[in-house]
Amino acid sequence: MRPLLTLLLVSCTAWAGGLAQGPPPSSPIAPGQVWTLQAVTAEGEIFQTTLRLGPQPPQGTPATYRADRGVLLLDHKNSSLIALDLADAQDGGLALACAYIGPLDAQTFEGVLAAATLENLPPLLEAALAVFGVARTPEDRAEASAELRLGRCTLTRVAEGD
Repeated sequence: MRPLLTLLLVSCTAWAGGLAQGPPPSSPIAPGQVWTLQAVTAEGEIFQTTLRLGPQPPQGTPATYRADRGVLLLDHKNSSLIALDLADAQDGGLALACAYIGPLDAQTFEGVLAAATLENLPPLLEAALAVFGVARTPEDRAEASAELRLGRCTLTRVAEGD
């Protein structure tokens, strides 16, 4: 794994720690699933991508699910989910990081978006995760995200057969 990507994964794992409370929920993610990432940057640019998870079980802690365009990181202990779409960033485009902290018992998650080049993504992702530590409602998260020049995102599991 590239050193910058490793730093990014370690960074987002550290920031997710300690923000959630309660027992770990059941897993919304399984190998082979397909997830849609819809995102709007702070500048209003709209993205929609699809992450197809590989058939292999997750690796490590947090659980790292490899996808065709990046990874999904699921941390049961801290009730966090981070979707990283890195495909376009490999060629100098934007990397998309959708961060969510909260109940993991749904098929759709409303998160905070960090969008940047790979080199600039770690501090933005840290800021996106930090939003959940201070903003409890979706409205508060939207306001905090706007102040920090972050976007918003929705991660949705695609139903089988769609």
